[in-house]
Amino acid sequence: MNRKNIGLVYKKEIQGAIRDRRTLISMVVVPLIFYPLLFLGIGYFSLMGQKNSETIPSTISIIGAKNSPELVEIFEKENNITVIQSENNSNDDMMGENIHLTIDIPEAIDIDYKGNNSVLASSIIMHYDSTAQSSLVAKKRVTALIDTYRRNIIEERLNKIGLNNDFLEPFQEQWMDIAPPEKKIGFMLGSILPYLIIILIFIGAMNSAVDITAGEKERGTLATLLVSQLSRLEIVLGKYFSVMTISAISMFLGLIGLSIAFLVPAYMLGEISIINVHFSFPLFLFFFLILAPLVGFASAILILIGIFARNTKEASTYTTPIYMGAIFLGMLSLSQGIELSRPLFFIPILNNSFVFKELLMGTVNWAHISATLISNIGIALLALFAAAKLFNKENVIFRS
Repeated sequence: MNRKNIGLVYKKEIQGAIRDRRTLISMVVVPLIFYPLLFLGIGYFSLMGQKNSETIPSTISIIGAKNSPELVEIFEKENNITVIQSENNSNDDMMGENIHLTIDIPEAIDIDYKGNNSVLASSIIMHYDSTAQSSLVAKKRVTALIDTYRRNIIEERLNKIGLNNDFLEPFQEQWMDIAPPEKKIGFMLGSILPYLIIILIFIGAMNSAVDITAGEKERGTLATLLVSQLSRLEIVLGKYFSVMTISAISMFLGLIGLSIAFLVPAYMLGEISIINVHFSFPLFLFFFLILAPLVGFASAILILIGIFARNTKEASTYTTPIYMGAIFLGMLSLSQGIELSRPLFFIPILNNSFVFKELLMGTVNWAHISATLISNIGIALLALFAAAKLFNKENVIFRS
């Protein structure tokens, strides 16, 4: 095996990727332009939708308003609430497009609840739609008013018997968050960043890996490479390292694009702006230590699939479940409260997600890091070995 020959194949594939407009778009344009615009758009419209729902008045329908006129008067005095009194008790007609929330006040509540009456009043029933933002906003507003009204009644009852609110609240509690700001930011980033990194790595590797293997089979350019003095292993390694390079560049450019989105105040997660995250040099080294085998693992698996497939269409069919499986394992990092046992850190992608999360929160667990490295490097070597074996089989390379 000659390093110079591997370098020749590597140089050839990198030059081909630079000349290929599709590769440049997926490697440069999409991460640096599309990703920021996508996330900024999501954040902007989410914020605008939330602000609009907070400013639009809520229309509530009150059934049985005569049973508690004082409570109804409180709703009517509120500027952002419009009250419609109704006697319709049909559940089908209570909620409509113009009604955000319906309050049903039963007759049994018409008692002197400000006095010492011990009769237990019936519940006030409120109907809302949990799938409609306007209905949730109305619920929030009505709940705040009812809580205030309830506290006022309790205060009047206590005053009548010569007591104050301290009688009901013998002590106050005060919660102090001891987590430093860096750990809070690390916790928030640790939930979403590993998932995004895994997606970026696989997206960057998929197109190039399929194009320089199954794509060359279709174009007939692979045969020219095979008749050269290069060994099959040198060809596979040259292609493998080129896919790793393209995947790594795509990932880093994607992270830069996402950082741009985080820096814009309009983004919905602007409070975890990357400018507030202090990445130390040891953290960078740990990230590189974990990222390099992950990029190698993804590239080796995709190279193996590309060599085995007859054409790009078949390769795309094989890579789709691999990509979906990677997304599923990466999504587990978004779940709160999940902790992996040590054997589970040998599962590729899943281990990377949780090791990234630990590092961002300032935890360095060498057992977890070692299991992740052994797993990714071991599977990558096995995939490369299998790819080299397949590349030596003429019935695989030239089948159609």
